[in-house]
Amino acid sequence: MKIFEKIETQMYNLIKIYRWRVVSKLLDVDCKTLLDIGCRDQFFYNRLKDRYRVTLADHVPKEDLIKKENVQNLTFGDKSFDIVLCQQTLEHVLDPIKAISELKRVTGKQLIISVPHEPFFTLFRLLCWQKGHLWAITPKILKFYLDAPTYEKKIFFKRYYIAMWRFD
Repeated sequence: MKIFEKIETQMYNLIKIYRWRVVSKLLDVDCKTLLDIGCRDQFFYNRLKDRYRVTLADHVPKEDLIKKENVQNLTFGDKSFDIVLCQQTLEHVLDPIKAISELKRVTGKQLIISVPHEPFFTLFRLLCWQKGHLWAITPKILKFYLDAPTYEKKIFFKRYYIAMWRFD
């Protein structure tokens, strides 16, 4: 069983690196503040901390640097951050629609969201459903609540969806 856990960890690390390559090109270099919500392992923080004033938030913080926040009811004021990153988080919350609304509310300029792209009847989904996923957040749902994104892409064999919205 440990061999499968090791393979899974290596695969998720590979996906994070690939996602970073996409997201890093989207980030507005003129922005100053950034919220990384759902940042449990601080993977992006280590790459962002020299460019932005980064606030880390997660509902179960593992480090003192991470603020305890509920993405469905954020304590930050309207437009508190130039950039908001929410990656692989919405599929885990009880009310993703409320979370999407909160993300938009605290975003000043740029919102970047990534979610698993899990079309309902895919073989992969049937074989490897993530136990912690409460919802399949589709691009259609994000577009309904946030309008058409400025940028969108399906990555890693179309298994993940990344989108960026501008609110200038």
